[in-house]
Amino acid sequence: MTQKTQLTQVSSELQNLTVTKSNTTTAASSYALTDLGTLGGHLCVAKGINDSAQIVGYSITSSGQRRAFIWSPNQGMEDIDTLSDTSTCAYSINDYGQMVGYFVSDSGQRKAFIWDETKGFQNINTESNSFSEAYGINNFGQVVGCAISSDGNRKAFIWDSKNGMEYISNGSEIESIAYSINDSGEVVGYSLSSDFILKAFVWKSDKGTQELPGFLGSDINMSGQVVGFYAVPEDNNRAFLWDGSNKCQDLSTISGNVNLQFFDSEANSINNSGLIVGYSDRIIDADQELWSRKAFIWDSVNQMQDLNDLIYPSDDWILREARAINNHGQIVGWGNKGESRHGFLLTPIS
Repeated sequence: MTQKTQLTQVSSELQNLTVTKSNTTTAASSYALTDLGTLGGHLCVAKGINDSAQIVGYSITSSGQRRAFIWSPNQGMEDIDTLSDTSTCAYSINDYGQMVGYFVSDSGQRKAFIWDETKGFQNINTESNSFSEAYGINNFGQVVGCAISSDGNRKAFIWDSKNGMEYISNGSEIESIAYSINDSGEVVGYSLSSDFILKAFVWKSDKGTQELPGFLGSDINMSGQVVGFYAVPEDNNRAFLWDGSNKCQDLSTISGNVNLQFFDSEANSINNSGLIVGYSDRIIDADQELWSRKAFIWDSVNQMQDLNDLIYPSDDWILREARAINNHGQIVGWGNKGESRHGFLLTPIS
């Protein structure tokens, strides 16, 4: 089967699936799995998805180079044209097809970029030797990430085409990173204080910074719900949900085991219906301390479920991490397919 025939078949299958915005907070009982392919190499990681099922991330080419891609049901995977033939990675895409990420400059520094089909590739950090990466973008074109400030530390930033890059600061942190921004301009991430304590935060231009009980904020939806992870004893992490209360809700692990020595979980994304995705570690052999990373979906009724138990077809696949979920409940991430690492799209079918 040719690549063109495969893409046509995938597009037809996706169009025949019933995908509607969910008014419930429960996950689907099963998902159709689509292999996103690669740019010629043996590795692909999907990082972000919008409500039109456009997907971004990075893939290794046949020559071994890391390149940002955009994938759509009709066009399949396409390499992103940049300012030069350099390594690139895309983290997020909004509903207007604007994506953000980083490219490696001629001096070897990572630089934040924004891209769309009309304006092409734009470097949003013009300082010649300054590191930066862009992690999130909302539907108003506001971008968040981190950059090296004048004091030599990583600082969270917000960028737009009118105001350029501005640092987000509460005045006391020595390091910070912003990972996501919703359409209300609320930003989440983490900051490291001068006494070396990590805290998740929510920031808004008219309210400043609010510290959260968690350790790191990964994503925020339009209701202001935040997900991420926090530290627990024995050097483990737990996925959390925060909804404005004084305490984060512990989302537990796939197994539900409370043995802190062996079980981790981290939440990466939450949609406007409150569905959460991420990954959790499941113990295989306690004596040898062998574990396996598995992608999860969480809802308030079913709690945390292993996405590997909900996919079709499942042959030769192990879903390792779910990176993002859109408002139709479609999920992207990466997993092992045989000996290769591939990006995937999961579409609810029931």
